[in-house]
Amino acid sequence: MKNTKQIFTTILTLSAVAFLTACGSSNQVGSSDLSSRVTPTGNTSSSTKPLAYCNQASGSDITAKLRAYVDSSNNVRMDYAYARLTALPATFKSDQTYIAMWKWMTNTSGATYLDPTPLQFLVANASTGQVLTAWKTTLRWSDVVTIASGMGITDPQTFFNSVNILVDLKDTQGEYDVLRISNYDLSTNKMLNQVDGLLPLFYANPADYAFEATGATRATVLQNLHPFKNYKDQGYSAAQFTSMAQGLCF
Repeated sequence: MKNTKQIFTTILTLSAVAFLTACGSSNQVGSSDLSSRVTPTGNTSSSTKPLAYCNQASGSDITAKLRAYVDSSNNVRMDYAYARLTALPATFKSDQTYIAMWKWMTNTSGATYLDPTPLQFLVANASTGQVLTAWKTTLRWSDVVTIASGMGITDPQTFFNSVNILVDLKDTQGEYDVLRISNYDLSTNKMLNQVDGLLPLFYANPADYAFEATGATRATVLQNLHPFKNYKDQGYSAAQFTSMAQGLCF
């Protein structure tokens, strides 16, 4: 008989496979907005505004794509998200640095709160959904180099372009706004660089995103993280914003 951990890993693997083609407007969501994320409400979609199921965050040394987690019933889950590292620091391959992930939120006034507990995550094969690692809070190249070798891969970037990282946000209600991916020096544990990205789901049109469900203006720090902030009030249609957001999916 499988133990609880094995059963949960199997469920995650099946969910990962089911999600490979699930990005898009066919997913079922609602319009309850506890933070900057559009949270699901049962199996219905009451939002008439274009939604971003995917995002991209770019920094000086790290670029990551983010994607909403959709379960086998085609419902968006706010407590998980997928990430893919599409650009890595050069020091990562030499195993001089490691990566950790965090979540943070902000209120209307712009005051932010960073959860001090590092997020757990695991690595899964993007093609098959096979879980490749245990749950981790830090990631070094040496942690996955043997796995990569078994896939015929020797380069870190090639490997991370071939896998998805499932992040356990521990945020069922979708109250946190942002995923932070940080790179640390292995010898000193000093943070070297980081990148912040809005967690999907959120409004794809930055003009819609600029206001909370209450009508209050959303914090500037969050508006500045919107991937299409430069297209605000430029005459783009809902269909165009939907297409642009889908273009960030992986």
